[in-house]
Amino acid sequence: MNANSTSGKGAMPSPLRGPARLSGGDKRGANRILLGMSGGIDSSTAALMLQKQGYEVVGLTLLTFKSEEDSPWVQDARELAIKLNIEHHVIDSRKEFKRDVIDYFVNSYLKGETPNPCIRCNEVIKWKFLLDLSEEFKCDFISTGHYVRKAEKEGVFYIRKGIDPAKDQSYYLWNIGQDILKKAIFPLGDFTKEEIKKISAGNVHPGEKRNKESMGVCFLQDKDYRDYLNSVLPDGHHALQEGDIINSKNEVIGKHDGFPFYTLGQKRHIENIPAGHCVTKIIADKNQLVVGKREDLFSETVSLKTFRVTPDPSLWKDQKVFIRIRGIDKVPGYFGTIEKRNATLHVSFDEPVWALTPGQSLVFYHDDMVIGGGIVPSLIR
Repeated sequence: MNANSTSGKGAMPSPLRGPARLSGGDKRGANRILLGMSGGIDSSTAALMLQKQGYEVVGLTLLTFKSEEDSPWVQDARELAIKLNIEHHVIDSRKEFKRDVIDYFVNSYLKGETPNPCIRCNEVIKWKFLLDLSEEFKCDFISTGHYVRKAEKEGVFYIRKGIDPAKDQSYYLWNIGQDILKKAIFPLGDFTKEEIKKISAGNVHPGEKRNKESMGVCFLQDKDYRDYLNSVLPDGHHALQEGDIINSKNEVIGKHDGFPFYTLGQKRHIENIPAGHCVTKIIADKNQLVVGKREDLFSETVSLKTFRVTPDPSLWKDQKVFIRIRGIDKVPGYFGTIEKRNATLHVSFDEPVWALTPGQSLVFYHDDMVIGGGIVPSLIR
């Protein structure tokens, strides 16, 4: 890993006003904290809040898919570090990000899946680098600008939902391990986005006027994923070739222009599709799309091979859990049960769920605590 550092030497911002709320930790004497700084409003305000709480903040900005010269947010983070007079490090993680996030993203589509690279990035890049480098930089805690809180029950740490339902990011952190959680502090989880904006006002971070709210997959840079796949896959790649669209009777009813460009439930841009039908299966190795009736996509159960669940069975065994199938508010959650069966986690829903999509995450909650999660496999039964 390549790093370069700056030590801020600037005027301190005006004191923050309002209640001092901090989720997941206190000073406890040793108080040096490594904060992931993107240059945006959330991590910038997190730096302000942590500093007000008395923490010695050390900033960490990761280069993920662009060079430092092509990453204006790096300069934003550096300028804030100078303004707050905090130590700041820039780490080149592009090699790891390409291997573990971008390649994962592309390869998932080539298997007929619909991946969530942000969840993957949290596990293998953001929090991994924070944890590993916290030792090198002699930090006692680690932190980000995520809108979540933290809880502890009988020595086990949990992610809790943030209080702002429109900003809650707990869905995206189901795969974070105990080694990370025990050191993690989440300063934004007890605040709404509007409160964070008010705290930031008067302590304007350098990129606030330039940077819009961070949305979507960062490396796509507002590009449609289909265009991105076309740009990174070589000409003539088999996944970009025309293939058959078949019905449930294995009859060819049309042609598609590349199976990664479709997802379960899709009905637009498909030739000769009957009314009330949609994509019900993607057969990547045969370059085929299967269309069927919409009701064919309802599932009552799924068995997960990739999952994580709390070791405390009292939070899930023989009782209902709340299950989120998407990370957005518009998609409702469901109640159901989970059961370990050898190396799989069997999930049963109280009501049929439409379009469980391979590659997407299911996240399990006990009240407002994340108690586990897993990835929907390619073969749904």
